Amino acid sequence: MHILLINGYTPHPDAGGKLTEALVDISREKLAQHNEVKYTAVTDYQASEEAEKFRWADLILLYFPLYWYAVPWGLKRYIDDVFALHVFYDSDENAQPVALMPGKQFGYVTTLAAVPETYAPGNPLTDGLTVTDLLKPLDVTFRYVGIEPATQFHNCIFYDVYNPTVIEPIKTSLLAELSKLDDE
Repeated sequence: MHILLINGYTPHPDAGGKLTEALVDISREKLAQHNEVKYTAVTDYQASEEAEKFRWADLILLYFPLYWYAVPWGLKRYIDDVFALHVFYDSDENAQPVALMPGKQFGYVTTLAAVPETYAPGNPLTDGLTVTDLLKPLDVTFRYVGIEPATQFHNCIFYDVYNPTVIEPIKTSLLAELSKLDDE
């Protein structure tokens, strides 16, 4: 399988990006054993080259911290820059969308400083919204261009990442999820 890993970390005063980088590195090492892997970072890319990487890829995995209940601004900018009209999507004579990247799948690995209870039903802060709810626009954006949610890889949402006791279990959990791709 051809897998594109995208490091969506964008510099932020409260986060150095080391965990995101570590998770990407672990993934690259694990996946390269049985797949072809390419990598990009949203802090250093050429949009035309990224379009070629997407054409090449069967699976796209995004890695990013969740900032203020959304993807980092750099990942949003990357998508805005790369998902170009006539390259990723078009429209028909009735102005209906035409996806130009069909047959591909995507998933994500996201990290949060928040604890899981922040996104529990009944929490007045988040009004019961889950991280999955908050990231629905990402799902819709990818589906708009024809890239469907991955069937073999389940999105990884890791909480409380400033707690050092969760880092090793996060890495173990990610490796277990990535192992499911070995069967593809």
